[in-house]
Amino acid sequence: MRSDRTYFRTEGLSEHTLLTELADAYERGWQPVDLVHITARSGDASDVALAATAVLFDARVGRAAERAPTDWTRQLDEIGRQRPHLVRAAAFPDLAEGLRHACPHVTRYQVEGVAFTWKYLPSFALLTPPPSQWPSNRRAAGESAPAPDPRLLGRIRALLSKAESTDFPEEAEALTAKAQELVSRHAVGAALLTAPTSGTGPVAGRRLHLDGTYIKEKVLLLTAIGDANRVRTVWFTRVQIATIVGAVTDLQQVEMLFASLLVQATRAVQAAGTAGRRGASATSFRRAFLTGYAHRIGERLREADVRATAEAAADAHVPMTALAPILARRSDAVDTEFRRLFPVTRDSRSRGVDADGFHAGRDAADAASLGPERRSVPH
Repeated sequence: MRSDRTYFRTEGLSEHTLLTELADAYERGWQPVDLVHITARSGDASDVALAATAVLFDARVGRAAERAPTDWTRQLDEIGRQRPHLVRAAAFPDLAEGLRHACPHVTRYQVEGVAFTWKYLPSFALLTPPPSQWPSNRRAAGESAPAPDPRLLGRIRALLSKAESTDFPEEAEALTAKAQELVSRHAVGAALLTAPTSGTGPVAGRRLHLDGTYIKEKVLLLTAIGDANRVRTVWFTRVQIATIVGAVTDLQQVEMLFASLLVQATRAVQAAGTAGRRGASATSFRRAFLTGYAHRIGERLREADVRATAEAAADAHVPMTALAPILARRSDAVDTEFRRLFPVTRDSRSRGVDADGFHAGRDAADAASLGPERRSVPH
């Protein structure tokens, strides 16, 4: 289904085709950051600028700021923050002029190449309504988008920043556990708040885009963090995109933990070196290290979750026998939405890994800290 929106004048068939394929990709489940990510994988830097300009131009013309779901506008804001000069380019009255401003040497064939990439993208799970289904005014339509308490997020970020900056592993580990405990306590509070009705909060999906090397090991880390926080993960190798499904209040917190643990994994694997190995043997050691790291992190987070859940129940004067069914309903709601979005999935099978690297990674995970800053990842 194609959006029936109209655009300001364009100066040629290629720009019109680009906007048409953009609208069609949205209808097939793709979202703004997805399209910038997939363009970066298949093209060069100027193609990314071209794609981002088209996305931002389309959003302005389609009044996304007033009409789009909040997660969609969050993605647009992210694209704009990373590329402020393209926000100016997208403000031109027509796309052709904006593209010339963003990419002075852009050619018709380049525009058509990006359109071609978008045209043949497969259908993706529809995580949020596409533009053709947006109301004329989001607020008037009464959209409700629950989000974690910003004060809570601030406390978690502060703990993660301290954990990442400290040079003392014991202190970092304590701060890390405290951050997870805050996440768990918030989850218990949200579950108790909704218990009188359905016992579950809104469940949604969100995509994360992974790049660089050791991708499968990064997915293992994301999955371990999600499992500890009742969030399901599915990975699409072809496009290097992960989708996490969970309670809306949990997703942002899982993203924060994942970003921080990527930083810690990088530090740990670099500090470990390669145990004197070279070439393929060194690569195997690093992969095994990161696999062991992910497994141990998952264990630590689950341990912190168990402690925090028991403490939160005691503080709320709710026996664990009463809390357990509430949390189970929350997990069931996540599983139901996951199966709806992804009816055909298979569990990933772990391949054989270097035993020394695996155990070295587990040891490093015991001293891991978390940080919100997105620094370099392992290469």
